[in-house]
Amino acid sequence: MLKIQHISQIVLGPRQLTFGFDKNPQQEQDLVVSCITHQFETHGHVELDKIIPHVNELHDLTETDTLQYIFWSAQELKIHFRVDGKNITPFQAKQLLLESPEEPMSLVTNKHVEEPIFKDVASFYQNLSNSKKHLDFDDQYAVSCSLLTDLKNWEDRLGSFKPIAQKPFYPGGQKIEEHLQSLKKILRKQDTYSLIYACYHHKEKISQMAEDVNIISSFYNNHVTFWDILIQSIEDFRVNLTQLKKNPEAFSKFNRLLQIISSKDPYHFIAEASDLLKTVQHHNDIIVQKSIEAHRVTSASKIDSMIENLVDLFDSYTPDQDLRNKSLYALRQVKKKLALAKNIQQLDQLLCNTEDMVDDFVEELKER
Repeated sequence: MLKIQHISQIVLGPRQLTFGFDKNPQQEQDLVVSCITHQFETHGHVELDKIIPHVNELHDLTETDTLQYIFWSAQELKIHFRVDGKNITPFQAKQLLLESPEEPMSLVTNKHVEEPIFKDVASFYQNLSNSKKHLDFDDQYAVSCSLLTDLKNWEDRLGSFKPIAQKPFYPGGQKIEEHLQSLKKILRKQDTYSLIYACYHHKEKISQMAEDVNIISSFYNNHVTFWDILIQSIEDFRVNLTQLKKNPEAFSKFNRLLQIISSKDPYHFIAEASDLLKTVQHHNDIIVQKSIEAHRVTSASKIDSMIENLVDLFDSYTPDQDLRNKSLYALRQVKKKLALAKNIQQLDQLLCNTEDMVDDFVEELKER
């Protein structure tokens, strides 16, 4: 926050001539204006209470001198004070700061775009934003600030989508990269004059960008979970592709899903893909279930063979009844578990565990 004693020392009106008997105030004032201009170009706005310490750090000027140079520059119309979306005079700025030193106040440079070009950009932007923005479309700074906010928002959104868009089968990666490069050029200088001119020269590109950003944002904000499921499901379907080919409807819809996830612009096919996935998933589930049941029968048969072999060994080695009962009971319990297994992996794991268990029984039997 600015200090009252520094504000009260500000001299309003034109700077007095010094006849060269002191430091060079014109040179120092130019340095201050240069700092303001650079910050404005870099960030699109300059806050009074933040630019003063920035100038002091760069050029070792006191807060009082820096503030005085800012007021003289405003008096000479090189810059303007701005509060609540309106330019104010140096006199109004001083009075406001004396009353409320904490009052947010910004600085803008006095470089305006030619009226026909500005009107063209303002009209373009008004149509682009569907007139929903409540701002003064006759105010160059207000329009540039709103433009800057939107363009930076697009840049942030596209940047957040970029990592996942680079993964296989995710759309928009190329467009995201192209638009980010375009935004980098457009936002190279963010002052009012530079930004409006940049938008004037890139209206067509910005218009296309606005459409693409909305479409891409909708996809990555709303449909990524579904897209993850779709990609994984297609990989699962490939396992049963031979069986799917025997069903013309399922195979045709599977191929259509492949077309959609391979498309550069699949955004309008999300609903279609959802319906297709349900149909193919249904047919695939039937195939998988039949495969599981066939595997269950095979696994049960293998366990029956293990039981028979174990019975033969018991007859040969004639162990005590406890070991015989314990071993056969354990194998029959496994057969019951086969009925509860939900997939082939669980069936295979049960079978593998059973084989290990039988090996242990045989080893124990031989040691007796």
